[in-house]
Amino acid sequence: MDATVSPALCLSGEGAAVELWLLRLAAARQRQRQAARDWLAAELVRRGAGASWAESAKGPRMPAGARWQSSFSYCGPYILCGLSRLGAPGVDLAGGESWPGDADVARLYCGPEVAAGLAASPPAERPDAFARAWSALEARLKACRRGLEEHSPERERHLAAARITCQVRHDGLWASAALCPDVADAAPGG
Repeated sequence: MDATVSPALCLSGEGAAVELWLLRLAAARQRQRQAARDWLAAELVRRGAGASWAESAKGPRMPAGARWQSSFSYCGPYILCGLSRLGAPGVDLAGGESWPGDADVARLYCGPEVAAGLAASPPAERPDAFARAWSALEARLKACRRGLEEHSPERERHLAAARITCQVRHDGLWASAALCPDVADAAPGG
């Protein structure tokens, strides 16, 4: 049986600083990545932009000076696509389950404030709180074109340019978008 891609659902509203588009395809990651690129090509053509990019290890890289920049995230059958004309977008999609050590991971990567908030959350709300914080962190890292790294004052200085533009909960997952206007042409999208 050949899985089909669902119609794109706009989670943020068209014209947002970072538009969030959600696709659903229950298939292997390679097929999902191809579906994301097919969607991107069609969407850029719909907007009157050239549908060309260079492939990188982190996904499509738009040419210098391109009107649109992109970012993608995958979680289960979902594909989150981010588009922006205002700079480098970063998007992430995360779901959560309670597990021992989540507060330690939050402290190590998200920082002491997030860890304290997570520790203060009622147990039933912890997975959701962690997913929201993790999704925001990953979106900011992607917007700044950085890999996952532990929380530090130096990292936070690098991430200061990235602002969260949207967080939406959909089907038990948190979709986050961040924008970094200073690095649109600096490095591959994430």
